[in-house]
Amino acid sequence: MLPNFPKPLPEDDKPVNRTVNVDDKLYQYLVDVSVREDGLLRALRRETAQYHMARMQLSPEVGQLLALLVKLQAPKKLLEIGVFTGYSTLSMAMAMPKEARLVAIEKKQMWLDIATRYLDQAGVMDRVTTYCDKALPVMESFLDAERETFDFIFIDADKQNLLTYYQLAKQLLRPGGCLLIDNTLWWGNVADEAFIDKDTKIVRELNKTIHDDIDVELSLIPIGDGLTLVRKNT
Repeated sequence: MLPNFPKPLPEDDKPVNRTVNVDDKLYQYLVDVSVREDGLLRALRRETAQYHMARMQLSPEVGQLLALLVKLQAPKKLLEIGVFTGYSTLSMAMAMPKEARLVAIEKKQMWLDIATRYLDQAGVMDRVTTYCDKALPVMESFLDAERETFDFIFIDADKQNLLTYYQLAKQLLRPGGCLLIDNTLWWGNVADEAFIDKDTKIVRELNKTIHDDIDVELSLIPIGDGLTLVRKNT
């Protein structure tokens, strides 16, 4: 009897199984059965909702994943590019070890003031150093003394400089360290050729750059607006 060999993949090489389509009903189920949102995080999310830029805030399930990854890796030195009102900052700061330190960069003082207020309420402000500045000059200033010293980096900032953020983050990240980049599905626009605006094209280019980068391992997770996890090879 001939062995039962697996059937060859079709010529287009598309996987047989795929990620489930998350409609509103399934998304609510996901939140109901998996998200354990801290009271301070919930309060921050509700306060942020009053601003017209509230859609920039991390969704609770992404914040929880970010915190879980911090707990799994137990990084001692973290860097955040783009704070907004601080949902991601607070998620990481409350999850990281007591001896860890987080450097957070945000160019708008208004958002940083909200973030620091919640960090202070959580009792973790003493472990967070904030910069109210553009991220590029701050990151570049770290290169001489702090190259390859960060264990964990999270990027959630303007798309104009996204490729440069990635290259600088790679230089600041230690071998074996973890880099996360938010918005890598960009509202689904990256997969639609009709979208040719500058930001969409930059996100597409970043995704291709990371995919082709042999110095890293990666996974693009379809959660929130798309979250790419990168591990720098040793």
